Amino acid sequence: MRKQLEQPVPRTRSHSVESRMSIMHHPIHPMLVVYPVALLSLVVVTDLLFLWLGEAFWAQVGYWLNAAGLGIGLIAGLVGMFDMFSLRVVRRHVSAWNHFIVAVMVLAMAAAGVWLRAPDAQAAVWPWGLLLSSVNFVLVMIAGWLGGTLSFRHGIGVYGDEQTRTPGDDEPPEE
Repeated sequence: MRKQLEQPVPRTRSHSVESRMSIMHHPIHPMLVVYPVALLSLVVVTDLLFLWLGEAFWAQVGYWLNAAGLGIGLIAGLVGMFDMFSLRVVRRHVSAWNHFIVAVMVLAMAAAGVWLRAPDAQAAVWPWGLLLSSVNFVLVMIAGWLGGTLSFRHGIGVYGDEQTRTPGDDEPPEE
């Protein structure tokens, strides 16, 4: 009965690598990144609503979602970069570099969206605003997938393997 209640752990998961930027062992980057993911993912929805309903409200909401997603995304990106460049084991993962590159692309697309929408949010939606928000939606999903791979498959930014690690150790123990 006890075995059924235990948390499942995949066989492919490596030892955990605790984040350097954390609050009481809770990594800050995953806490922050949910906001730009949600905000930037909804921009395409507001663009479609504006095109369908023709109400200026949705174009303005799209602009503010894009701007807020960019702002919080920059903060989350800085925290993630600190973790990546301060932990050697993280830098050795191809998934970490892929996540980093796609996340930079997401922020660049979000910046382009803010730049495009700032003068006139309504005029910016068709066709370029919708194209930018659609491509950025796909990039956000890819960055999220890669970030999830780092956490769930490689154990990066998590804790739980404390009996085999010493404080300050950024290398997983050898098996």
